[in-house]
Amino acid sequence: MSHYFKYISEKGIANLAHYHYSGVDNSWCGTHFLKYWWTYAVEHLTPLWLAKVNLINLLILFSFFTLYSPNLITLVGLLCNIGMYLIIYFHCPTLTEEAPRWCYLAVAFLIFAYQTLDNVDGKQARRTKSSSPLGELFDHVCDAISVAMFAVVMSATLRVGPKWAFISLFVGIWPFYLAHWEEYHAGILVMGEFNGPTEAQVLFMIIEIITCIFSSDIWIIGPKDFTIGMMATVAVSFGAIFTIYQNFKNTFALQNRIPFMKCLIQLTPFVIFNILIIIWVSVSDLLTTQPHLFIMTIGMVFAYLQSRYITQRVCHDDCLLFYPILVPFAIVVFNSILASFQSNLISEYAMLWVMFVLACIQFLIFAVFTTRQLCDHLRIKVFTITSGGGGGGGSAGQPSESQQSSLLSAVEEGAIEHEDDDNNNNK
Repeated sequence: MSHYFKYISEKGIANLAHYHYSGVDNSWCGTHFLKYWWTYAVEHLTPLWLAKVNLINLLILFSFFTLYSPNLITLVGLLCNIGMYLIIYFHCPTLTEEAPRWCYLAVAFLIFAYQTLDNVDGKQARRTKSSSPLGELFDHVCDAISVAMFAVVMSATLRVGPKWAFISLFVGIWPFYLAHWEEYHAGILVMGEFNGPTEAQVLFMIIEIITCIFSSDIWIIGPKDFTIGMMATVAVSFGAIFTIYQNFKNTFALQNRIPFMKCLIQLTPFVIFNILIIIWVSVSDLLTTQPHLFIMTIGMVFAYLQSRYITQRVCHDDCLLFYPILVPFAIVVFNSILASFQSNLISEYAMLWVMFVLACIQFLIFAVFTTRQLCDHLRIKVFTITSGGGGGGGSAGQPSESQQSSLLSAVEEGAIEHEDDDNNNNK
């Protein structure tokens, strides 16, 4: 079956020989104080004596931070976000309720844990010499899944309701996608002094702690149509819009990129997706009647599209201009258009559930088979580090030092071109 679910082309697999991660984090909070905590965490909370422990024994032995495999650290970080979301899901069904104060403190702690693990996993990979394309892909894919959960959780905390949660999601997915789009062409991920993975999460933690102390009523002060919580959402949105502008500006200014119009064409599936969700929310009341399911459905489709693009970036593979998942998504949106005229044949609610399940299945199929494809090629395991190096994205199976020339250098010298091959299989 794996023969029919190859999400990385032969070209992408071949390009893995040139894989070299390049990133610069200029985060103000990270540089001035958080880096000391992250360093302490990786040195004292991820002991090297677990090097020979297999996954089953590791799960028995580990406490919250007592991890070894970088990918296992990343997975626990994702579980923190799922736990954070579930707390809000059960206490804030319409995103306007006041949750018990302990909920906000718990959410703040889980965000802190996620942020720590999200930074420790890379340090642990370098510390154990187990960095690999799989590790980078695993990290960013887990982050992509978390985007919608953060939008829901913060909107529920600020008690701004479903419509503002949708706005938060909309302005959240664009900077995330464009950051990887810029990195695809620049060959390096540059994080600014104030960025989402660090400063935005610190802000979220502060908001949760303030809410725990003063209750969520503090965010509904002001006019009903523009409360303090809504003002905070607008402020964060302006920050996201500025980041979007910077992504386009930086990519346009690159000296060794393909023609800018071709760069823009690579955004086609993402633009189609955004057009569909705008139409959907404008013709349907599912956002207000089923806010959690509606937003998480959009979030899972986004996670799949984003993960496909991240895979293409990591492997420097050709960018596909369409994905079949957009077909059922368009059908669901069309059904809602018919429902607005009372002409739909299938319940909107039923179609929403079908789309959510389909998106989850599609994402899981992609995750399983892409992981297997990378593990087979790199000769590593996902959650364990073998004696040869491997596992959290290990070094086993990686190219020799003579092969470690940066793919970016090859691109800049014209040895490798960016191509959009319409003949590639879409999955």
